Parts: sequence; structure tokens; C-alpha cells
Amino acid sequence: MNADHTPRPTGGWPNDENRPVFAEPPRDVWWRRLGLAAPSPRESATARAHRAVLASLTPQGFVRRTDAGDQRLSLDEVVAELDLVAETVELGIRDAEGERRRYGWERVRAALAAPDASVLVADGPWAGFTRGRAAAWCWNLFQYEPHGFVSPGAQVRAEALRVLEAGGLPTVFGYPARAAELERAGLTPESYREAQEALGKPTFSPDDVRR
Repeated sequence: MNADHTPRPTGGWPNDENRPVFAEPPRDVWWRRLGLAAPSPRESATARAHRAVLASLTPQGFVRRTDAGDQRLSLDEVVAELDLVAETVELGIRDAEGERRRYGWERVRAALAAPDASVLVADGPWAGFTRGRAAAWCWNLFQYEPHGFVSPGAQVRAEALRVLEAGGLPTVFGYPARAAELERAGLTPESYREAQEALGKPTFSPDDVRR
């Protein structure tokens, strides 16, 4: 009950009347140095109170439990280790991107140089394309214009890639029509790929999908 004996509604304080106010922590609080997310403006009063307490403290160190015993680290050492981890992860991402680009070019060139590359597809969505161009477009579009991030699309994508790897021509996600559109615009599988790289567009990685 408040001073006028009127029960407060369970949904909160009306018009923020008499709502407890907690000072916003300074921008250089220790947890931000660790890369922890800034608080949500919609967080509860209890969470704001907890942050106010944490902002008044400065950790003197951290302890890592290891089989060889406890390892004591300062805040600066933890921040430096986090920076190194972030740099290592970023380097791994760049290396993986480079490998996907290299593999994509390899598959495009192999498709265009295959023994049956000049054979025209007689029917189906890829009709009018040579087998080599159709396969090359598939590799490009699977890497640069991905679809199938959630079930059942993810399963469709996985199965279509297996077909492509085995030498088939998958017809999923409207890729034949998209390839025809790109060719009408004057692009070839090679020039399309060069354009994507010039724009800095990354190739698709399953790791980018957030479930």
C-alpha cells in the first residue's frame, strides 16, 4: 500500500509515480570493458538496482580453475585475453570465407570445363542452358543468394547440394529463373562471381544462421 492506502496495480507504477530511480552506471564500468551488453531500457527495477551495486564495485582480479591449480588474472589481463580471442575468431572467419570463395571458383570452373559442359538441357527448369552453365550458376547462387535457413528449407538446401555435388542440376529456390534473369542482364557465371567479390559480398556460411 502507498500513503493514500491505494493498492498499486500488479503491472507496475502508474505514470512512473514514485518509481525507484537508480543512477545510470558510468560508461567505463568494468563489465563493459569485458564486452558485456549494455542493459535494456525495459529492464526491471531489480535489475537496475543490481547494476547500481555492480557499478560501485571494482573487481581486483579473476580466478580461472585449472587442473594445475588456480590461475589469478587481473581485469586488464582478462580484457587482453578477450581481445586476442576475438582477433583469433575473426581470423578464422576470414580464412573460412577465403576457402569458400576458392572452392566456389573451383567448382564453377570445373562445371564449365566438364566433358558434358556444352550439352544443352532439353527439358525442365534448366531447359535452354548448357549443363556447364547451369551447374556453374547453381554453385554461384547457392553461395551468394542462399535460401533455406530453417526447416524444411534447410533440409531442401542440404539435399539439393548433395545432388549438385554428385553432378546433378537441382531446381530449387527458383534458381533456374534467377540464372536466366542474370544472363538476360548480360552476366556470365564468371562475371557474376567477379562482381560479387568486387562488392565484398560474403559467401553463405551455415554458421551465419541463427536458430
